[in-house]
Amino acid sequence: MDRTNRRPTREKLSSGHIQGLAKDVLNVARGNLNPETSRRIEFASDWLERYCLSNKFDASTAVNTLISRGVHADAIVDYCIPRIARIYGQEWSNDSLSFATVSVGCAHLQLVLKHIIHQRGFNVLGGEGKCILLAAPAPEQHTLGALVLADQLRRLDFSVKMCLGRPAEDVTKTVFENKFDAVLFSASSLETVKISAQCVNLIRQDYAYQPVFFLGGSFLSTGGREDMTGDFDHVTNKLDVIVNSIESASVMV
Repeated sequence: MDRTNRRPTREKLSSGHIQGLAKDVLNVARGNLNPETSRRIEFASDWLERYCLSNKFDASTAVNTLISRGVHADAIVDYCIPRIARIYGQEWSNDSLSFATVSVGCAHLQLVLKHIIHQRGFNVLGGEGKCILLAAPAPEQHTLGALVLADQLRRLDFSVKMCLGRPAEDVTKTVFENKFDAVLFSASSLETVKISAQCVNLIRQDYAYQPVFFLGGSFLSTGGREDMTGDFDHVTNKLDVIVNSIESASVMV
């Protein structure tokens, strides 16, 4: 597609998935009431938190143990892994764990996630919904949250492409070479937010097909500066908000 600087106009896209996906998200949320405080999830998270720091760690053993205790694989992804990652971050901030230990724990959480995804095989929907780019531009190194989000979106039948830890030039090139309905940036630092905002502005200036831009990540939960997020259409870490915003958005063409 030729690039142009002409002022874009908005064209409303119809989608048969709008109501269905919104209901799916709500059903996921209702499927386990108060999962963060449920005893089963709490006990599973406590065990997995310790096991991921063990020198005997094995992803297959971790997943099979939790499933045998009645914890569904999707619940491990949606609740246990994010909960434990937050705990590791807090303990590192409190000097209770070293950076090296936290890095090992998060790497093991990522292996748990990969094992669950591999186990699903072809049980995930075909990715025939709207197309999304999930980006975490370099030097961003915290990508576990982005990987969890990608799995959640794929389970809702979105087609998700990832560009994690790559230079900003790679992110913009990927957008220019495709037609994405939305671009989700994940950031844990102000530096990543600034780089992501630069990508957004470049795409808006030089690309005719304009996706919807989101900012999320741990930056939002650590008291990040709100004045740095004005370049994005939506700033949120909530899955239901992301899904509803993408499905109801007007794409600029």
